[in-house]
Amino acid sequence: MTDSHIAQNSTQADAAGIKVGRSVFKRFLVFLILLSAVFVGVSLPVYLEYKNGVQEQLLANEEVAVASAVQMIQKEMYEQLHMLDMLARTHILNEYLAEGTAAQKLRVQKMFETFSTSFHRYDQIRVLDNTGQETIRVNLVDGEGRTVPDEELQNKADRYYFQVKKSMHPGQVYVSLMDLNIEHGVLEEPYKPTLRFLKVLYNKQGEQAGVLVINYLAKGMLLRFRQIMSQREGQQGMLLDGQGYWLSNYERGNEWGADLGRPEHKFAQFFPDAWSVIATNKSGIYENEAGVFRYQSIEPLSFLDSQPAHFRMEHHPLITDESFANANWKLVVFLPRQLINSHSFLNQPLGRTLLILVILMLVGMAFLGAFLTVQRQLRQEKEQQVLALLEQQASIDTLTGIRNRRSFYEHGRVELKRALRYKEPLTALMVDADYFKKVNDTYGHAVGDLVLKELARIMTETLREIDLLGRVGGEEFAVLLLRTSLPEALEVAERLRAKIAALKVSMPVGGSICFTVSIGLAVLTKADQSLEGLFKKADVALYEAKKQGRNRVVSYTKEMSEP
Repeated sequence: MTDSHIAQNSTQADAAGIKVGRSVFKRFLVFLILLSAVFVGVSLPVYLEYKNGVQEQLLANEEVAVASAVQMIQKEMYEQLHMLDMLARTHILNEYLAEGTAAQKLRVQKMFETFSTSFHRYDQIRVLDNTGQETIRVNLVDGEGRTVPDEELQNKADRYYFQVKKSMHPGQVYVSLMDLNIEHGVLEEPYKPTLRFLKVLYNKQGEQAGVLVINYLAKGMLLRFRQIMSQREGQQGMLLDGQGYWLSNYERGNEWGADLGRPEHKFAQFFPDAWSVIATNKSGIYENEAGVFRYQSIEPLSFLDSQPAHFRMEHHPLITDESFANANWKLVVFLPRQLINSHSFLNQPLGRTLLILVILMLVGMAFLGAFLTVQRQLRQEKEQQVLALLEQQASIDTLTGIRNRRSFYEHGRVELKRALRYKEPLTALMVDADYFKKVNDTYGHAVGDLVLKELARIMTETLREIDLLGRVGGEEFAVLLLRTSLPEALEVAERLRAKIAALKVSMPVGGSICFTVSIGLAVLTKADQSLEGLFKKADVALYEAKKQGRNRVVSYTKEMSEP
C-alpha cells in the first residue's frame, strides 16, 4: 500500500470518528435535556420550599440575639437616667448650689470622684453654671476619677448639648446623640463614643442654678452589643443611628462616618434599597440579592408599662422630644446569601453526594460519546497550539524577540505593494551597530548579545506600532516607516540614533559600555519596484555613514557609490 493510500485511509477514519461522535453527542443532549427537565420540574418547588424553611429557621435563631441586644441597651439607658437623677438629688450637690462655699465644692468634687471611680463608665461629670462655664469637672483617668483644676475648666456655652437647656422644662432630661467626644475642638484619641445626659439644676428658690452633665462612655455598651451579635458564626450585627451611620459594625473601619467626615461610610451607600425600607419602618425583614436583613428600632429611652418590670420607671423622667430623636437607633442583623446557602441540604456532604449521583445517572448513558468528542477537541486544540508555536519560532528572532529576516521581508513586500498602489510615502532604514566585532572581541559574545537586545528594545520603544522592525543580519536591523516622508523619517532616525548613543548597557561582570549606530535611509520612489532594491539603496546610504565616521544618519542620493 502506497503512502498516498495510507494517508487517504487515515483521513477517512478521522472523518468517520467525527461523524459518530457528533451523532452520539446529539442523542446525549436530547436525553440529558429531557431527564433534566423532569428532574428540575419535580425537585425545584420542593427545594425552594425547603430553602425558605432554612432561611426562616436562621432568622428565628437571631431573634434571641436581637431581644438580648435590645434589652441590654435599654437597661444601659435606664441606669444612666437613674444615675443622673440620683446625682441631681444628692444633698451634697444641692447644698453647693444653695451656698457655693469652697468646702461644699470640695465635697461635690470628692463625691463625683468616688462616683466616677466606682462605675468606670463616666468619662466626665460636670456642673456648668448658667453661662456654660464649667464650675466642677471630674474626668476618668486611668480608671480613677480626677478633679480638673479650676484654671483648666472650659466654657461650653456654644456646645449643642448646653444650648438645649433654654427650651427645657423643669425636671426634664436631655440625652444627646451618640458621637465621638471632642476636647478643645479636636477628636479625642483613642476614640470615645459618648452619650451626654443633661439635667437643669435648680436652687431652693426654684431658680436655674446651672446644669449637670454626665458623659457616659458607650464603649462598653457597644462592646457587649458586638459580643451578643457574634455569638453565631457568620452573623453580621449592626447598630445604626437615625441617619444610617454605623455606631457599631462588624467591619470596624466603617464606623463613625459622620464624626470622621466620611459620608460614604453609611449604610445607604452599601445597601440603598434596604435602607429605604429600614429607615421608614420600625421592624421587619427585608430580602435582596445580597441576603436577608432583620431590622428592629430600639428606642432605648421608651420605658412603657409593656416592658419587663426591671425596665419600668417608678418615677418616669420627663425626656425631651429631641432626646427620643437622638436615640432613634436601628438594630440590623444581616444574613449574607452565602451564609444562608451554606446551611442548605445541597451544601452538606450527604446532599452533595446525592446530587453528584443524580448528575452521574443523567450523563452516564452518553459518557462514551461525550468523552470521545472532548478528546477529539483537545487533540485539535493541541495541534493548533503546536502549529502556532512553530509559526512563531519561524518568524521571530530568538535573541532579540523581533521579526527575523524572512518574516520582515514577507511583511515588507506586502507594505511595499500597498504603498505603491495607494501612492503613500514609505521609508527604509538600515541600522548597523558600530564596531560590533570589537565589542565581541573585547567583552565576549554574552555582552555582544546584551548590546543587540538593548538595541532591539530601544528601537521597539521608539518606533510606532505600525512600523516594521526586523533583525536581518548579525548586527544589522531593518526598518520600514509606513506613511512617512523623508523629513519625518530623518527626524525619527536622528531621534533613534541619539537615544542609542546615550544608552549605557550594564555588563554581567560589572560596569557598563556605550555603543553607537550608523543609519542609512532611503525613500520609496516610482522607480523602486522591489523591497530588496529599496533596501539596497538604504544599505548604500549606511555604507556612506560608515565612511563619514559612523554614529550618524545619511540619506541616499544618486551620487553615492556602492560599497
